[in-house]
This record gives sequence, C-alpha cells and structure tokens, in this order.
Amino acid sequence: MSSVARGGQGTRSLRASVSLAVVAALAVGLSGCSAAPEPTPSLPSPVSPAALVEEAAHILEENGLFSGGDWSFERDALIAAGAQAEDLEEAYELIAAAAGDAGGRHARFLPADERDALYAEAPSAPPTVKATDGRTVTITVSAIGHEGQLAEEYARAGVDGLAALADTETCGFVVDLRGNWGGSAFPMLGAVSPLFDTNDVAGFVDRDGTHSAITVTTESATSDDGHELRFDAEVDIDTNVFDGKPIAVLQDFYTASAAEMVLTAFTGQSNVTTFGEKSNGLATGVDGFMLADGSKILLTTSRYTDRTGAVMPEPIQPDVSALTGEAPALAHDWLAGQCAAV
Repeated sequence: MSSVARGGQGTRSLRASVSLAVVAALAVGLSGCSAAPEPTPSLPSPVSPAALVEEAAHILEENGLFSGGDWSFERDALIAAGAQAEDLEEAYELIAAAAGDAGGRHARFLPADERDALYAEAPSAPPTVKATDGRTVTITVSAIGHEGQLAEEYARAGVDGLAALADTETCGFVVDLRGNWGGSAFPMLGAVSPLFDTNDVAGFVDRDGTHSAITVTTESATSDDGHELRFDAEVDIDTNVFDGKPIAVLQDFYTASAAEMVLTAFTGQSNVTTFGEKSNGLATGVDGFMLADGSKILLTTSRYTDRTGAVMPEPIQPDVSALTGEAPALAHDWLAGQCAAV
C-alpha cells in the first residue's frame, strides 16, 4: 500500500490493510493478520536504544487506537525505561510490550530482519472459484499478504472466476472465509466484488471519530484515505447473473483481520446469510510505522465500520451458528430453500 512520511523517520502505511505481521506469519505456521506495502530493503542506521524507544513512544501516543486519552504517563514511563536499556534487544522488548498496550492484540513490533522475512513469506495464492451442488458457485477467499501485481492478479482471479461460472441458471453463491487469517483487504474485496449490491461496502473509524469509506467495483477498490487497488478485470460482467441471488458466507474462528473486512462488507446486504463460528475478533485497521533502524510498529489505529458507518463487533457472530465442518451443508440447504422459493 501507499505510505506517507511520518515524523521524518518512518512511513505510515494506509489502512486498507490489516496486520501484515499476522498474515505473513501464516507462511511460517503462526497466527496473525495484516497487510501493507512491499518493504524496501532495510538499511542499518546507527541509533541508540534510548532514541529508538523515545521515537516509538511518541508514535504510540499519537496514533494508537487505545492511547487516545491522556497517555502521557505511559509515554514518560516508556521513555524512562528506554533510557536504561543496555542494547537494542532490550529496546525492542519495551517497544513490543508498549505497542500491545497502545494497539491491543492486533498490534505488533517487527525488527528489521523479521519484517523483511515475513513480507517475503506472506501468502499470495489466488482465490479459487468452482461450481458446487444445487446450481451454486463457491468462491474460497484465501489469505493474501501482498500488494502490487500479486494483489491485482488475486482480485482479477476472483472476478474472472465468478463471471466464467455464473449464469442465469445459477441459484446462488457461497463465499468461504474459513481459515483465512487475513492480509490485505483490498484484493479480497475486489475478488468478490460482483456479489456486492452496492459500491460503498465498508469503512474505518479512528479513535477521534473520523470515518473513511471503502468503495468497491469490479474494476477497483478504493478508500477515502487515498489507497487504490486497480485490477480492471477484462471480462464483461452480466449483472443479471448476480443481482438478488442469495449468498451464503462461511466463517470460523480463523476468519480474521482482512477476512473480517470481507464479512463486514457483506453486513447489511439483504440477500446474505452467514454460517459457522464467531470470527477471530480482529475487526480493526492497522498502520505501519517505520523506525530509524528499519524496524516497524504495526499499530492498530481504527475499527471497521459497515456500510452504514456502524462499528463492527469483535468477534463478528454468524447468523447461523455451526461447527466449521457443518457450515457448508447448512449453507447449501439454505440456498436450496431460497432457490425453491423463487
């Protein structure tokens, strides 16, 4: 994602993402959620532990979702502790703990070497689309931790797949978000864009109450705060194939972060019913702040909002509760009933 300079030392990635730390961690078998721009090679920069902690303290105070009140005591305590740190490892431990205080469990601190490794290992497999029982089409929305060309290809794969398999005989659709720990929300939203009944599908609200909206079409996903993903699917979309058709969305505890943004985007759509387990509860936006030594704070700065501007709950509950393995059958039964009623 694009970034803008912050405080002279680092960059702040725009909030279309949801914790890269966690998404990239998918590749190494950990849990988490995020997304942001591809990192530039980190250049070691001489910096004292005290200076690094002080830089981090001000970033956390100014931007953290949970540091919006009077956080001066926490800031001063962190700076004082940093002044006693004997090396960067101690400084990193202090910053990591404080990031959790200011940003909650969706926040994370990444030393430079770990940051680069996680970006390199982030998942990028495209969504899969297939014909399923009862004249339905299922799109499985996979995690993606990249931007740029991989994100564009991901979104196009979803749109092209839906357009290729859906026709006037299609009864309904299944959107499978189970096991999707997150990554970048914009390519995921683009991939399922033919299924939305409106372009203004979701948004964010920061700690000061400032709202920004996300707009999605079958050609792009954009936000008020300046992020844009253009994927320009080359297929013609027959809206009659999609309009008004019932949609079953599958979710589970491993549906997190950017995947919860997809849940959010379907919230309030009249032809949608969700099935499965409660989501992971990371319905928050994360910004990245680079520090002087190339390390990065992934800091929770906003909450997800639905198309009406209402803040999403954490976790997001399904309409129909079911064990994750039972959810597909229940979804297809529901779709069959919807089709029979037409």
